Amino acid sequence: MKRLSINLLTNVLLLLVGIALIVFYSLTDVLWWVAMVMGALFAVPSLVYLFKVSFSHADTRASNDYMGVVPAVGGLCFGLVMLIKAHLFAGVITLLMGVLLVVLGMFHVLYLLLSKRVINVSGWYFLAPLVVIGTGAAVLFSPELREQGGKVAMLTGLGLLLFNFTSLQEYFAERRKRKADAAEQALPDQPASPADTTEPHYEL
Repeated sequence: MKRLSINLLTNVLLLLVGIALIVFYSLTDVLWWVAMVMGALFAVPSLVYLFKVSFSHADTRASNDYMGVVPAVGGLCFGLVMLIKAHLFAGVITLLMGVLLVVLGMFHVLYLLLSKRVINVSGWYFLAPLVVIGTGAAVLFSPELREQGGKVAMLTGLGLLLFNFTSLQEYFAERRKRKADAAEQALPDQPASPADTTEPHYEL
């Protein structure tokens, strides 16, 4: 359940980000807004974590709480820098979008390859993640495309929608597999054949 909830939350967040990029791609400063949002995504969770550790009682603090202080401080500082100097990250954002699309596409390709026999998926399941990888590669290896922030935002939004579409395909494939396995386990044991139930005959 916990794994399902994390996967669902990740897919919902990526879906919302994709829709937002498609809707607002025509803004002249869309990359600035993307940098601001990414800065907030770094800063806010880190700040919440630090407050949680700081204000928790000494007798309830776990030793592993302090293991996350250094990453939280780093995330908070990085997020604040992105929020204050968002324009400096505008050029890097397009590269990050390309890397994000390639990583997400490869994740689905590897998952489908590893579970192809288990959930019995057909070859066309690979189409969407391959398109996502190709889109990310086009962004990474095309400086002319990266200079057009609006187009990169649109392509990234479409790639995130395809990512969620692939996740939905995998979910239904896994669901069909679970139903098939449950139906197979629910089948009653086959009755013994008549030859096996007759009394043995012995000749004198």
